[in-house]
Amino acid sequence: MIRNDDHWVSVVDAFGDAALGGDWLQALEALGDACGAERGELIGVGADRALPFNWMSRIDMEPINAELTAIGGGHPDVNPRVARGIRDPLLAGWHDAACSTEDELRRNFAYADICRRWDIPYGSQATLLRNDGMLIGLAVLRTERQGRPEAADRQAFEALAPQVRAAVRAQLALEGQGAALIGGTLEAIGAAAFVCDGAGRVCAHTPAAEIALSRGLLRLRGQRLAAARDEDSRALEAGVRRAVSAPEPGTGDPFQTLVLRDPRDPGEIEVVDLVPLPRRPFAFGFQPRAVAVVRGAEGSRGRFPELLRLAFRLTPSEADVAVRLVEGETREAIAIGRGASVETVRSQVRSLLAKVGVRRTGELTAKLGRLR
Repeated sequence: MIRNDDHWVSVVDAFGDAALGGDWLQALEALGDACGAERGELIGVGADRALPFNWMSRIDMEPINAELTAIGGGHPDVNPRVARGIRDPLLAGWHDAACSTEDELRRNFAYADICRRWDIPYGSQATLLRNDGMLIGLAVLRTERQGRPEAADRQAFEALAPQVRAAVRAQLALEGQGAALIGGTLEAIGAAAFVCDGAGRVCAHTPAAEIALSRGLLRLRGQRLAAARDEDSRALEAGVRRAVSAPEPGTGDPFQTLVLRDPRDPGEIEVVDLVPLPRRPFAFGFQPRAVAVVRGAEGSRGRFPELLRLAFRLTPSEADVAVRLVEGETREAIAIGRGASVETVRSQVRSLLAKVGVRRTGELTAKLGRLR
């Protein structure tokens, strides 16, 4: 329940902070408390009825999301909350949901059983956004003990939902700008590059990438990268899927290099590097998640340090040191070339090892050298 004006402002500010890179779970927890509910939830349902994100406070969502994925929990025929979200007007509050009753167990057993076992039978919900078949929904979920929301709880939810919608729209705008910023950076160095979002869609590409497309071995089909040969298209699709879902840099070896061939002339090839990008903890799936770079474009000399910066969050100085290490320079030579002390270079190398997730300089140069 909202206690006073200061409490109201603190909840609204929590969502504003979340949109700027903060913690959505903390904001959702504050929302749940303000509405007298155990949990707050923000969920995205894609046009394909997949769940690109589903965040709920005060609970481990990994097993719940696994169960929802297994039953097709984003489909309105399976999930009555999704059905209501598709049908109702934006921001129209729906309350008194009872998703684990005997009637629901008969009609939608799989979903109702999840609600019963995880004790989320009651609550309030509203659809915040609905575009191109995708919706983003907000909910507060109540336990069996808490029961249906009281009038004051309903009013608090309906008053706060527009504020949450504004935060969601702000983050969506920032994620969209991220693609443009990365695309602009890669354009400036002359790279032939395609920026892909969390769903594997191309959300930006450079002018040099247009030239690569004109050669015919690499293609765009429905905002997705494809190739002249079906076999290469399948490999490219799988590679992009791995890249956009790759763990944070330093936790594996996510780089991939694919060779695309001309079906009429196997000697004609196009080499494409797939590079994962750092992810923010809470993303709706529209932020840039990977870059596909076609080798051989003009400006390739400038592309290497910039890709290192994008892939590992390196500073310009760290990227320069990394390039010099890959080129075989010693720490002493790097210090002379950069006009810095050897100790400064050693400190930068230690930072590089930590960011790239390796222990030795040899491992570092071998790993980074694949992006040349």
